Amino acid sequence: MIALLATGCGNRNQGNQWFPLREGETQDYAVQYAGEEPREPEQWTLRVAQPATFQDQTVAVRHHSAGVSYYLKADEQGIRRIATRTDIDNEPTADAEPIWVLKAPYQVGTEWTTPTVPYLIQRKNEHPRDLKYTHKAQMTWRIEAVDDTVKLGDGSEHRPCLRVVGQARLNLYTDPVNGFTDVPLISREWYCQGEGLVKFEREEKVPTGFLSGGLLTVEWQR
Repeated sequence: MIALLATGCGNRNQGNQWFPLREGETQDYAVQYAGEEPREPEQWTLRVAQPATFQDQTVAVRHHSAGVSYYLKADEQGIRRIATRTDIDNEPTADAEPIWVLKAPYQVGTEWTTPTVPYLIQRKNEHPRDLKYTHKAQMTWRIEAVDDTVKLGDGSEHRPCLRVVGQARLNLYTDPVNGFTDVPLISREWYCQGEGLVKFEREEKVPTGFLSGGLLTVEWQR
């Protein structure tokens, strides 16, 4: 499916129907954690800033309230991240290779891979506690559905939606009994037509032992 790029002035859309990147648009997300070790809920805000020129190409810029901007390029191949910039950087840093957000064709069975790190897995008695500083994996993504319905915690329903599932594995020493275990990292994302990302889940469950994991749920708040 060809990306629907909007041109002209005012509220420019640098994305497509599944992931619109309309200049000036803001989306708030409620963030919940579930696991052995409780974490406080959060709120993320993502805002589409003015398009930028990077490496002689016009790209969309999506800013995260955590203090980082993502430089995104959309075309007939899909949407991919090509650079990031933190709020303290003067210039963006190019990704070593483009990182796909969504890859065309937008149909069941389309697959791609991206690098990932553990979001939730932590050491219980060692430092640094977060494994994201020391471990990486390749995640394989697949479009599982193109007409899914998503019901959010506020009761709202969204359709039609792409359901995209990513899976990776980390071989970790979990405890003396199990030894090394292949720990699954599972991501689920729902992109709804005309709305973009409305829900995201990250599941990282580990056997009881040296590590703790959990479930991250992120939902769009209208």
